[in-house]
Amino acid sequence: MAERVDHSSRKRDIALKATRLFSQVGYENVTLCQVAETAGVARTILYRYFKDKREVLDAAIRANTEGLLEACLALAADARKPAVFRLKAVCSCIADALYERHDFLVAVYDFVLTMVRHGENMNGRIVRFTRGTRKLFRRLVAEGVADGSLAPTVNRARACAILFGLLELCASRITLGVEKDAVAARRRFNDYIDLISVRP
Repeated sequence: MAERVDHSSRKRDIALKATRLFSQVGYENVTLCQVAETAGVARTILYRYFKDKREVLDAAIRANTEGLLEACLALAADARKPAVFRLKAVCSCIADALYERHDFLVAVYDFVLTMVRHGENMNGRIVRFTRGTRKLFRRLVAEGVADGSLAPTVNRARACAILFGLLELCASRITLGVEKDAVAARRRFNDYIDLISVRP
């Protein structure tokens, strides 16, 4: 009897293995043959899942981020805790996860810079892949103002933009190798959240 193949699992595995290749070789230099070799599959198998390397990278982005958003949503769901506490927990979770995914960040930054050099506007693509995180920041800031743990004068849109900017700063510093762990990133998030919090 033939062994059943879990196609979604196989596709995810290929994408995760390709992440390191994109990180080390650079998006422009990667070929689908290299992806197949790195993933340990035949090219014919690879073509069942991906038509080009851009699809491989998109799948790598999803594979590297899907669990992170779920973990953040779980932290944010505990309504017994003030929103400011949950916001700090979510930001710490994001910082920790990004530091664990250096290869992934290098691969994404390289891809974005490659596309920008070729004249492509990457803003829409970045917004699409970060929509869940932005929405979560908006929700927690709104809940923080509502439950009184964040100052009532907080400009919600500006606060969310600053939190996302801190996330981008964190990702940039990891990619550049400026910081070797998440301590400074967690401190930056916490310092900003403390600035907009209501002191007990």
